[in-house]
Amino acid sequence: MEVLACAESAEAVIAAVQSGADAVYIRFGGRGVRGFTESALAKSVRYCRVRGCRVYAELDALVTDAETSAAAALAKRASELGADALIAQDLGFVTIARAVAPELPVFAGERLGLHNAAGIEALRQLGASRVFLPKELSLEEIRALIKRCPGMEFAVCVLSRGCAARAGQCALSAITGSGSANRGVCSRPCEERYSLGGRMDDYPLATRGVFLVKRLGELADAGVCCAEAGGGFEPERLAGAVRVLSACSREGRGPTNMELDALDTLFAGQQFTDCFLDGRPAEAAGRDEKPERDVQRAAERAMSEERRRYANIELRRVKVEFFVAAKPGRPLLAGVQDSDGNRAEWKGPVVGDVPGTQLTANSAASELRRTGGTPYHCERVLTLVPPGCRVPPDALAAARGKLVHELSARRAVPPKRRSGTLPGVPGGGGSAEKLAFCVEALSARQLSAELAELRPEFLSLPLTEIPAAADMLELFAKNGASLAAVLPRVIQDAELPGLTELLRRARAVGVTQAMVGNIGHVALARMAGMDARGDFGLNIYNSYSVAAAASAGLLSVTAGTELSLEQIRRLSKAVEVEIIGYGRLPVMLTERCIIEASARRCVCENGVMLSDSHGRAMPAAREYVCRNAIYGPEKVFMADRRAELLRAGVSRFRVLFTSEGARECVEVLKACMGLSSYRPNGLTRGFYAKGVE
Repeated sequence: MEVLACAESAEAVIAAVQSGADAVYIRFGGRGVRGFTESALAKSVRYCRVRGCRVYAELDALVTDAETSAAAALAKRASELGADALIAQDLGFVTIARAVAPELPVFAGERLGLHNAAGIEALRQLGASRVFLPKELSLEEIRALIKRCPGMEFAVCVLSRGCAARAGQCALSAITGSGSANRGVCSRPCEERYSLGGRMDDYPLATRGVFLVKRLGELADAGVCCAEAGGGFEPERLAGAVRVLSACSREGRGPTNMELDALDTLFAGQQFTDCFLDGRPAEAAGRDEKPERDVQRAAERAMSEERRRYANIELRRVKVEFFVAAKPGRPLLAGVQDSDGNRAEWKGPVVGDVPGTQLTANSAASELRRTGGTPYHCERVLTLVPPGCRVPPDALAAARGKLVHELSARRAVPPKRRSGTLPGVPGGGGSAEKLAFCVEALSARQLSAELAELRPEFLSLPLTEIPAAADMLELFAKNGASLAAVLPRVIQDAELPGLTELLRRARAVGVTQAMVGNIGHVALARMAGMDARGDFGLNIYNSYSVAAAASAGLLSVTAGTELSLEQIRRLSKAVEVEIIGYGRLPVMLTERCIIEASARRCVCENGVMLSDSHGRAMPAAREYVCRNAIYGPEKVFMADRRAELLRAGVSRFRVLFTSEGARECVEVLKACMGLSSYRPNGLTRGFYAKGVE
């Protein structure tokens, strides 16, 4: 099993490689990335290639249309430098990377949220060859996915810092103005204090990190090909973890008690769990604590020891063979070859031509084996040295130095790969003719006959709420509304039977469309006889992701909620584009039910308010099987900008009701349609004014 380390700095690259990592991945292009300029990337790739370590380049950000050319150039340059794969966190970047670097493998990052077989197959068709699975999957779910998707490679994160959100489904950092996680910056607001449902819970979102070092054997048996040590750790801690992971993987064993004790010392104060792997997400609650002074000092000593292990020393060494041939009256010849077939040769002075030292097979072999301090380990020396050969005293030492230098230069040469051009995107921009008003309610209780009389063109309701709203759905349909079921953003394969039955019942009461927040759910909607539309969970950020959604059969897409109106205008409209024109923006999806954890019993169907230290209150509600969706503290209101929306090509205006009562829903829809001057409290333009950095 490949041991893969996230290297967030040049020192982290050295730390991981010298501690035994089979591969490292370097983040480039994200707004939060520091230090990895093109020059730094080139040096790191060269460093890894010389030492036989694979290196992957990750574009750690969603990409706007204005950035697609730069993203394509980065992908092409990574291929030219000799990176071994690209890791994509943006649906559109998969298409971009496959086009401009067609011979470089593309891996689907965790932020793409691939958690079922249909989604993995969809990314395979786009060209991905490896999937980084969400940390929330259980071992049983991982094993089932691997069996259902032969030929695809699977990576699992075995060490990471805690995060409350499903990867790719968090805008909490963005709404606080401290950077967007989707753009490579996260201020980790989930580690702050909050009150929940009126009770002070201190840190209800705080989540322990993932630690699966003791479970490597189970993951390998399940068919996982890559164990990932994630980012967020100092180089010294990364080195210690990689050293243990590498030894366990290489030797096919679990960690010893001594190794576990060393990691406990090294990661003092940091809380970890393996509960997701056992299907017990509730046990992930917890936060890092400041260790006692003595414990902290022990951790600092351990970090210093790790630094001494990897700094200014070569622990990672490639096996090589030397040869030397001497013949009186002929130049001294030497060479070296590695296991990959790279060769270097050297021609020295004429043997016996000048006074010198006696050369023997043993003395030649002894000199050439002195490769300490280099990236090479001499396995054997082939000699052809007859008696009577005399050479200058330092001849073989010079030969060794020049051969090592030349071999490193040859190993660093990147493979020649074909490059491509950035393709055009189908569809076009331009103005939309009219806005269709699309009502989405979280609860059947928010629907009313008066709301139906306003004749919105579209009504969507969570799939689980549809059975309780059959009469209301019929009333909306009679008034001309198309009906849609909102599918959960996460549907594990084991949950399919229950969801399939709910879809069947929804179809029976006239629901003909489904809102899908994951690319893997399009097939589920089709099997139920429904057309699919793209929800906000898809993170549609650029024209290439719009085109990918169109090719998957979606009738429309919801523009990424962090895009500005100008960025939305630039999108090529291969299908209809929708925005959340009114409502609280979704800011987080959690696997762990924070409501149940607070109330000590499951009451998440009622929802609660999550309040931060600044007084901002955010509704938290059940999305499905006790997963929680958290919504923003303010309500976006763009109804007075309808003309601007049309000029930007927006054709669908979503009115998203979260915590509103039935009466307020009516007043809000009237205001959005221009039928009243009513304005709710706490309004904002969201990110539509200027987007995020």
